[in-house]
Amino acid sequence: MSDDHSHSTDVADAASNVLCATPAIGHAKNEHCRDLLTRAGPPGTILGVTVASSPGERMSEWSNAIDPVQTKLSFVDVSNGGRSAAMSVDGFGGQHGAMVNMVEIEDVDLHQLGTQISAQLDAATDGPVVVCLDSLTDLFQFESERKIHRFLNVVTTRVEAADAIAHYHIDANGHPTSTIETLAPLFDVTIRADESL
Repeated sequence: MSDDHSHSTDVADAASNVLCATPAIGHAKNEHCRDLLTRAGPPGTILGVTVASSPGERMSEWSNAIDPVQTKLSFVDVSNGGRSAAMSVDGFGGQHGAMVNMVEIEDVDLHQLGTQISAQLDAATDGPVVVCLDSLTDLFQFESERKIHRFLNVVTTRVEAADAIAHYHIDANGHPTSTIETLAPLFDVTIRADESL
């Protein structure tokens, strides 16, 4: 992995792990997310990892980019006691004919989160397999930068070994520049708000 800040389509397409550093509020985050979901073509499997946002919110944002009937959908959802399981799915199991596999984690536990991501990657049979983690900023509310760095080192390696592609959202306005620069070498490329894929 390298701290490659080149943003050509070729670089993004070839990257296993992409850090998506955009403001949490505004259109850039969701536009980049939709583009990253489909950069290898229509995804066969999407694994969403949601920390503060709900799976239903992510699915709503993806509605114009994917066909939920043709895509296997799995979510590892960290509710942190803030949502019931019913709220997490917000009525979206079976939405538009989608079949959704939901794994609920009640508390932020990076070891458990990594284990569940690995299990879902192992279970994915239809490619391309795409992972969307939303968001690292939410994880920073509960864990230290050192622990998140270690977690990401394991997860990015696991994604690459599974021949999957992943992107990880971080609020560009929610951290010092030094935090994003420290994380960037874990990823193949970093995409910023004002750059197109």
